[in-house]
Amino acid sequence: MRVLYLDPGLTGDLAHHANSCRAICGELRRRGIEVAVFAHHTVTPEVRAAVGATPLFRAFTYWTTDGDPLCGWLNAFDRSWRATVEDLSRVQGIEATDLVYLNSAHTAQLMALIRWFQSLPADRKPHVVLEFGAEPGVDLVPGAEPGQLVIQGRDSRRDPRATLYRFAAGHLTDADLTRFHMTTFDRSTSRMYTHVLGKPVGVLPLPQFTRPGVTRRAGRRPITVSVLGFQRVDKGYHLMPLIARALLAHEPDIRLLVHNCVPEQMPAVQKELRAHAEVESRITVDERVAGPELWDPMLEATDIMLCPYEPARYVASYSAVAAEAVANGIPLVVPARTSLADLLEMFGNPGTCFEAWNQESIVAATRSAIADFDVLANRAAEAAAQWNATMGVGNMVTRLLAYAELS
Repeated sequence: MRVLYLDPGLTGDLAHHANSCRAICGELRRRGIEVAVFAHHTVTPEVRAAVGATPLFRAFTYWTTDGDPLCGWLNAFDRSWRATVEDLSRVQGIEATDLVYLNSAHTAQLMALIRWFQSLPADRKPHVVLEFGAEPGVDLVPGAEPGQLVIQGRDSRRDPRATLYRFAAGHLTDADLTRFHMTTFDRSTSRMYTHVLGKPVGVLPLPQFTRPGVTRRAGRRPITVSVLGFQRVDKGYHLMPLIARALLAHEPDIRLLVHNCVPEQMPAVQKELRAHAEVESRITVDERVAGPELWDPMLEATDIMLCPYEPARYVASYSAVAAEAVANGIPLVVPARTSLADLLEMFGNPGTCFEAWNQESIVAATRSAIADFDVLANRAAEAAAQWNATMGVGNMVTRLLAYAELS
């Protein structure tokens, strides 16, 4: 028996892909399980060596259009899933005793995995576990009854994901579902996917893990407020220059750590933050790609994790950064009525929530977290102590193997 770990989004240390691969495959190997990792064909030599990856996939997870103004999204979907099936067909020696896990799937990866799985002889079909890496492209809108919320699809010209997910899932048969399993890392997200796909979608424990010797942050001064990771508009990064100025103007006992490993994607915002850092010693701007040697010290330096994310985007999508914070005793500031807010509630509310996606609301919630920092820091330390009882890579791998009745 072996586990095939598939990730067409694994190219380097950008985003969560490499961290997830290191953690999950490391845990599998610690259990004596053979693991074969297959990544995007451009995977860096460093990550390739670190996780033992084979370059394979030509279609990148996040390629969503070929630029055609009428059907670019459909062209990208069609070409991606077909190329991915061809790439998977080059993997030799698939057996029914194997377990195939695909990390952070989007629409084309779902279609490809279904078609590849169905092409295999019955006596060689492995168990397949596919994890969806983002929300399914639907909105929660008010229903006919007071307080009722209903799921509504989006115009496919703006966001075709729900359409493509439903189309791909329609190819699954009841017989397939005995060995083909779909999952997310969040209960609300799984419910949304179940509705969109018309098929069951399970829940895996979050794989982020508590590092040894978690710092109890209560009493630390000055307080370091951080935004970390792969920054985009839907993560509220365009608001950071205004947020930074407001916080530093009103909170004398804080520092800001602003990390963005893709500064070229929002050059005007990044330029403004760099200029601010040149005249204000309390703000640090870091543009390095964060492998473990950088990521772990940044987590240790962080006292409050600021997630100024778009609420609609994270109603049904988990945040690896937020999970890292809870797992490691770091208070958070997150959008209300999202999976991030649900995570806070699940672990004793070690943070605050903002109601509106604007500078004023985010600053107010952050200042509230600063004012109550010691209380929130103690809650965060308790949350970290509880994390591995239900979450973490050990629990995630146990549940993963259970799909193939191997735990």
